Amino acid sequence: MNKRDEALYLYRTRKSDFQWPQKDIIYHQVLHYQVTGCLPVRVFKTKWFNKAARTHAISDRELCDAIDAALSGKTVDLGGGIYKKRLNHNRDRAIILARGGAHWFYAYLYAKQDMANISESELAAFRELARHYAALTTEKITALLAHKELVEICHDCKK
Repeated sequence: MNKRDEALYLYRTRKSDFQWPQKDIIYHQVLHYQVTGCLPVRVFKTKWFNKAARTHAISDRELCDAIDAALSGKTVDLGGGIYKKRLNHNRDRAIILARGGAHWFYAYLYAKQDMANISESELAAFRELARHYAALTTEKITALLAHKELVEICHDCKK
């Protein structure tokens, strides 16, 4: 039995001594979603992204579906916890920061017609931003939510 099969068995039998290997955290998130129907991560959008998404008529449901796809590996991994996802029938691109794996942040939105891709300097800035977001504590996230700098989405379970 390989490691993933063993982990799947232990997860499904819910043994209390279960320890998930760090390198398979995304696999664990996908497995959790398939078993429970709930996203195992918290998803946020920044205040700026929220305004841009409204302008581009992108709904929270579409953003949640994009996170589902990202957890399934159907997104472009730019490295350093940065992901690029197509939205709005392939007209827009979103930059998602998920360095820690437990929190995913929609940080930037641009139209495909306006910009083909992000530059290396922008990518470096997003990597630095991802490091800062990964270091946020629950208390800091709660404070950012209270000040409306972040908006939480995808926090409801599918029935």
